[in-house]
Amino acid sequence: MAVVVLSLLAAVVFGTAVAVQNREAGTIDARVSLRPGLLVALARRPLWLIGLGGDIGGFALQTAALAYGSIVVVQPLLTLGLVVSLGVGARLSRRHLLRWEWTAVAGVIIGLVVFYVAARPTPTSRAVASANAWRLTMAVVIMAVALMLVLGLRSLAMPKVVLFAIATAGAEAVMAVISKAFGDHLRTGVAATFASWSPYVLVIAGIVTLLLVQSAYQLDRPTVTLPVITVSEPLISTLIGVVLFGERIHLGLVRGSITVAGLAVVVYSLVVLGRDPALARSRKDDRR
Repeated sequence: MAVVVLSLLAAVVFGTAVAVQNREAGTIDARVSLRPGLLVALARRPLWLIGLGGDIGGFALQTAALAYGSIVVVQPLLTLGLVVSLGVGARLSRRHLLRWEWTAVAGVIIGLVVFYVAARPTPTSRAVASANAWRLTMAVVIMAVALMLVLGLRSLAMPKVVLFAIATAGAEAVMAVISKAFGDHLRTGVAATFASWSPYVLVIAGIVTLLLVQSAYQLDRPTVTLPVITVSEPLISTLIGVVLFGERIHLGLVRGSITVAGLAVVVYSLVVLGRDPALARSRKDDRR
């Protein structure tokens, strides 16, 4: 239960941070995308710094949840962050959610409940994986992220937005996996933690991921960027959890069918929410 509560709190904090940072990043010159100058420019925005503080708080909650729970339990719950982002965005733009929006929110919640009941994901997992398994998994994901970025830089308009969002989702998935290792080391003591590799790799990965996330937001297509990231990240994280930590979800004929149906409802509802004009409208209002 503690793992679920921590995950839900992380979703709330992350969702609020996303709503704030997404508004700010879209106003920065696109020429500094994927460059340190983007973070320097954003660091001068007080509202963005508040969002960054939310990221740090959400990350702390996520790490605590992953220290005691499995990736296949924690990461899907974080998709509720998009629901929070929509709510915060509506609040900032001084509007009320419409009936169809509430229906999509209910779809996300119901779909997640169906997924957890049917799939019965392992609540815990082994947080220790072999060095070779770590190297191979990280190499595959990093190369995939790099490929998406290269293709995105060579693309125009919508393909670029989608490719950047997928790359961002991959980077966030890597952060989740490293966070789990960091949380496991932290349980052995502070001295042992800083004698391990996890805190140092986590800092580097965090900076890179932050740059990718803000670059994706900067493309100013929140109705595409947010749903793609929200849907892709838990799927990639779950796959890594299964491969690297031996986590499991039950996919028999009956349970598998119900699980897929639940996930389909979640994905569809997230896409509907992510394409809500309110996400784009709040940013346009800021520029008037």
